[in-house]
Amino acid sequence: MYPLNLDYDPYLVPETHTHYLAKESRHARRKHAQAACWSQTVLPALIRPFMQWKREQMLSRQTPASQRGTDNSTCSCSSRHRPLKVVCVSIEALCDVDIAVCTCCPAPQQLVQMGYFPCSPVYPMLAVSLDMLELVSTLFILAAPNERAWATTIMKYLKNHGHEFATGDAL
Repeated sequence: MYPLNLDYDPYLVPETHTHYLAKESRHARRKHAQAACWSQTVLPALIRPFMQWKREQMLSRQTPASQRGTDNSTCSCSSRHRPLKVVCVSIEALCDVDIAVCTCCPAPQQLVQMGYFPCSPVYPMLAVSLDMLELVSTLFILAAPNERAWATTIMKYLKNHGHEFATGDAL
């Protein structure tokens, strides 16, 4: 597990964007800084926890995301542990999850291990189920102005989660 640098400064902008700084507003600079934080720090650190979650999901498809237990074991690092309450949204339910965040166990990694994607790169207050994100992304890929896209999306989603229909076009 890779530690996440929690000393993130939203005013830092990567060197690749410096020639645009004179024309950009403060909001645009912060937006670029947050995008850099996601792409250079947070997302690379979430690859291994996501792959581990995906492997566990494939092995055990019976437990929905809202019923997955949190790993409340505390880490043995000597850094300060900050309690964090996160609202987790899934297809089945809305729940509150309490986690302890520290340097070696950042919130985004803990949430991905539980099957949720954080809505903030450092201290997320909201997370969305990875299953729900998969459903919505499939819907947007197949979106069409008719009910066929919805039926195809649901059938693909259910098939990816181990549910097969007896007929080819059940919906």
